[in-house]
Amino acid sequence: MTRGQWAPLCFLAVAMCAAEASRAGVWGTQPVVGLSGDYSSNPALLNLPHSAQTDAAALLDAPTTYQGDEFKLSILPQLRVSDRRGYSSIDSDYAHLLVSGEFDTERSALSLSVGADRDSSLYRDYLTNGTAGVRRDTGTADVDWSRRWTERLKFAVDTSAVRVRFGSAAGTPTLTDYQYYAVKPTITWKQSEAGEIDLAAGAGRYDSLDRTTESRSEYAQLGYTRKLNELWTLSAAAGYVHALNREDLAVPTLVITPSGPVIQGVARRLRFSQTGAVYSASLIRRMERFSVSVQATRQLMPSGFAFLTREDTYEIDWSYQKTDRLTFNGALRRIKYQNPAAQGFVYDVTVSNVNLSASYRWTPHWTAALAVTRVLEHVGSPAIAVAASNVSLTLSRQFGWSQLP
Repeated sequence: MTRGQWAPLCFLAVAMCAAEASRAGVWGTQPVVGLSGDYSSNPALLNLPHSAQTDAAALLDAPTTYQGDEFKLSILPQLRVSDRRGYSSIDSDYAHLLVSGEFDTERSALSLSVGADRDSSLYRDYLTNGTAGVRRDTGTADVDWSRRWTERLKFAVDTSAVRVRFGSAAGTPTLTDYQYYAVKPTITWKQSEAGEIDLAAGAGRYDSLDRTTESRSEYAQLGYTRKLNELWTLSAAAGYVHALNREDLAVPTLVITPSGPVIQGVARRLRFSQTGAVYSASLIRRMERFSVSVQATRQLMPSGFAFLTREDTYEIDWSYQKTDRLTFNGALRRIKYQNPAAQGFVYDVTVSNVNLSASYRWTPHWTAALAVTRVLEHVGSPAIAVAASNVSLTLSRQFGWSQLP
């Protein structure tokens, strides 16, 4: 077992000791098991001859919680086991574990979390390695502390770390193993009952695990949130980001030696920067049975390329609870990645997807869900277009909440 795999277990042991020390609290769990059938017309999003694919999978969620007077602990394992092995498909296997704890006092809150994930590089953001999706192993850690100085003024600081390793590429590799560390302090001023202003700053360090590339970034952002009325909430933030990138490479050079001219790799270090605006804006409407949100963001994110990726996201999400048993959901998203490759080259990837789903709870424990997704991806310039249509049917059984001894 690797050091990264030990981290969640160590955190769990410490948290359980803390819970025992409190001598008050309740352990409980509410597992969910399910079966799903998935159809995809292009499961690996290939611009190559391909065939449609149908998969069946078993699903397990087993959320377990501890609730004490001031301490809360959550253990969230999720597992999907498919009848088709491998990670080249959107519908591949996955295993996720998140362990989080929160300690609250009258004026402050401290939360800690660690996570370990194994899934496909296509599972969350449709990134491939070479000509197909590959396995992605991720370890995360996060510490978030906040303190309310006055009724209107609050300070918070969030620190996080992530480490990602990708599987071997099919074809020319496009993804790089990386680690990323970030810290984000925020000051929030509650202007009124309806509005608040926050000032955030942050710094991050992105390193490829082979030590050939590095990116150090800083940003500052000013935001405003206002509750327009009982139904509408508006949030907006804007700022500026600067990232200084470094790349070490060996440049083939003709070198004169006593035995004659030879081609040797000469070490060279390149430096360049990424600068620009970052922003986020959202408009949310919440009613008793219907909610809708419209969001737009621009940010620099770690994604497995040589340096930080600029990510522009635009999305509309809605949910409608027709009855106590029947719920409809929908989402329309467009994400544009500006991926920096080695030696300063940049190529764009744009992913658009539409998702419609419906879930029906015919008993307090049994639920059936149907989801339909259409994915469109444009890569490079001139753009190469690929597309996939996916249909998923899931039957799940939720067990009642059980108190653990």
